[in-house]
Amino acid sequence: MTRIDMPTPVVAPRPGSPDGDRPARARRLARTAGRPSRGRRWADPLPWAVTITVLTLGLWALTGGLTGLGQGSGAALLAVGRLAGLLAAVAALGGLVLTARPRWLERRAGLDRLIGWHRITGMTAAFGMLVHVVATLAAAGGLTGMWGALADLLGTDWYVAALVAAILFAVVAGLSWRRLRAHLRYETWHGIHLAGYLAIALAFPHQLVAGSTFVGSAAAQWWWIALYAATAWIVLQARLGGIAAAALRPRTEVQRVIPEAPGVASLVITGPGVDDLAARPGQFVCLRVCTRDLWWQAHPYSLSAAPRPGALRLTVKALGDASARTIAVPPGTRVMLEGPYGAMTIDRADGRRVLLIGAGVGLAPMRALLEACDPGHAPLVLARAHCAADLPMAAELDALARERGGAMVPVVGARTQFPEGNPFSAEALRRNIPDLTTRAVFVCGPAPLQDAVCCALARAGVPRGRIHAERFAW
Repeated sequence: MTRIDMPTPVVAPRPGSPDGDRPARARRLARTAGRPSRGRRWADPLPWAVTITVLTLGLWALTGGLTGLGQGSGAALLAVGRLAGLLAAVAALGGLVLTARPRWLERRAGLDRLIGWHRITGMTAAFGMLVHVVATLAAAGGLTGMWGALADLLGTDWYVAALVAAILFAVVAGLSWRRLRAHLRYETWHGIHLAGYLAIALAFPHQLVAGSTFVGSAAAQWWWIALYAATAWIVLQARLGGIAAAALRPRTEVQRVIPEAPGVASLVITGPGVDDLAARPGQFVCLRVCTRDLWWQAHPYSLSAAPRPGALRLTVKALGDASARTIAVPPGTRVMLEGPYGAMTIDRADGRRVLLIGAGVGLAPMRALLEACDPGHAPLVLARAHCAADLPMAAELDALARERGGAMVPVVGARTQFPEGNPFSAEALRRNIPDLTTRAVFVCGPAPLQDAVCCALARAGVPRGRIHAERFAW
C-alpha cells in the first residue's frame, strides 16, 4: 500500500440521496434509527449494574454475611459461598439482559460493547458458581467430607435442580472458550448456549428456599423475585416482541440473489414491510428465512446498500450450514426481518473525513456507508482480502468512493507478500495516510483483524472516540 494524498474536498450536498423517494415516516425514523440514545440516561447500564450489585451485597451483609466472615472457618466458608452465589446470579441475570439486546440498550451501547459485557458477565457467573459450590460443600462437610456433604444435600429441597444448574453453567462456560467454540458448528453452540436460560430458572427455587439471605427476610425475597421478574420481562419483550413485530409486518421476500465472490452473495429483500424497518447504512438486521430448515433461527447480516423504497440489500458469507443455505434460497422465499441494530452510522463521523477499513464480507457495511457519505467526507476505503477474487463489490466500492471525492485502495495478498510488512500496522497507516489522525474511522471484518486494526489506529494517534467498530454476532 502506497502513500495516499487525498485532494481537498468541495463540500456540497450529495445529489440523488437514496432517501429521496422513501416514505416520509420511514425517512423520519431512519434519521434517528442508528443514533445512540445519549439523552436516555436511564438506559445507561452501568448505574443500574452498580445499584443492583450494591443492594444485593447490602442484603447479604444485613442477613449475616459479614458476621459469618468473622466466625470459624466453616461459617466463613459458608458466607463466602453465599456471596459468590449471589454475585453469580446477578451476573447471570445481567447476561440474559445483554443477550436479549433490548432496543434501548443496544442503541446506546452498540452490539460490540454488549458482546464484551456479556463475556464478562458470563465468566463472572461461571466462576462465582464454582466458588459457591465448592465453598458451600466445604462448609457443610469440611474439605475431606465434601462428597458426603453433597450426598446429604441432594436429599433436601431443590438441591438436585441447583446441581443441574451448576453443571449447565459449567458446560455453557466451557464451550464458550474460543478454542473449543471454534470446533463447533454455530447451530450446535447456539443450542447449547440456550441451556443458560434453563440453568438460571433451575437455580431460582433453590435460592429462595435454601438461601440464607432470603430465608427469614421478606425484603430480600421480594427483591430477588423483582430482579427475576424484571429480567424475564426484558427478555420476553425484546426477544418475543421482536419476533412478533417481524411476523406482523407486511410480507417481505427474497427478490434475487447476486453472487459477489466465492461463498459470498447479496440478497435483495423486497416488500412493503421493508420500509417499516427504517434501517440506515451501516446497520444490520437479523434475517429469519421462512423455510422448513431455517425458520427457527435468525442470523445477523449487514446492509450492503442504502435502503431503497420497498427494498434493501444484505450481503451474506457462507460461514456455516445456515448461511450457506441462506444464499441458496430461490427468489420468492419469504423472510422476516428483525431490527435494525447497530450504531455504526455516518453521523458518528461528525462531519469529518472518513476512513473505511473492511475485510471480506466486512466490506458490506462499508459499501452502505459510502452511499451515506458526501464529498465533505472524502471517503478513503481500504479493502482487505487474500486475493482479488475474494474482494466483494470491488467495482461498486471504487465507483462510489470516486463519486464522493475519495478513493478505494485494494489491500490484497498474504501479509508476508507486502514489502513493508503489515499494511495495517500503526507505522504503515501513519506513513500512507497523512491525515489519518483527523479522520473518523469505521472498521469491520473478522474479529482478530478488527481488534488488531483498532489497536493499531489507537497507537497511530487516532482518538478512540473516532474509531467505530461493531461485531454483528455473539
